[in-house]
Amino acid sequence: MPSEVRFAALKRRLEEHGWTLDRISGSHHVFIKEGEDHLSVPVHKGRVGPGYVRRFEKRLGIALR
Repeated sequence: MPSEVRFAALKRRLEEHGWTLDRISGSHHVFIKEGEDHLSVPVHKGRVGPGYVRRFEKRLGIALR
């Protein structure tokens, strides 16, 4: 099972693919991209859990690690 991913690395990969951090609501960082539904990333202690990373990779079709 893959381990957690640092949020900074995930954010950088999302921005490389045209996503922009729109807002932060509590522990959720919300990204937007024209023509796409928003993407809400739960961040705890600077990390994103492996289940969320797999879900985002499948949805977006890009490797986030």
